[in-house]
Amino acid sequence: MTAQLQTVLDGDTDIILRRDFAHPPAKVWRALTEPPLIRQWMAVEGHPMTRCDFDPRAGGTFHFEWQGPEGNGFFFSGPILEVRAPHHITHIEHFNGDPAMSARITTDLAPQGTGTRMTMVMRYENAEARAAAIATGMTDGMDEVYAKLDGLKID
Repeated sequence: MTAQLQTVLDGDTDIILRRDFAHPPAKVWRALTEPPLIRQWMAVEGHPMTRCDFDPRAGGTFHFEWQGPEGNGFFFSGPILEVRAPHHITHIEHFNGDPAMSARITTDLAPQGTGTRMTMVMRYENAEARAAAIATGMTDGMDEVYAKLDGLKID
């Protein structure tokens, strides 16, 4: 089981994330798509989550927003393109509403023993967009929040 987040740069445009969770796919799906559960694991210290909207259906949208320690904030938002619950979702993620800082995110959840293997592919328009996203520190803290997700009590 891969409890730590594995991050791989693939080609010029992709970031591939992999992590195993103790929960079965249906529970990981709920943690990834239900706002009350998202709020429990996605906030990090010093950055409280101030908005969490998620409509997990093709044609739906999402908006996640955080407050920064100096009053500065940031958000991710965009359309949901494809959903096959509880195993697959594809969406477009805009950072602070900037189309130049957008990625197509495909998340797949597969059974792994009694748990789940998550594979997420973040595809940017070009190498420069991927480099800019990495430079924002967007992967910092991901291991922390996914550890919180893994520790959630999900009924």
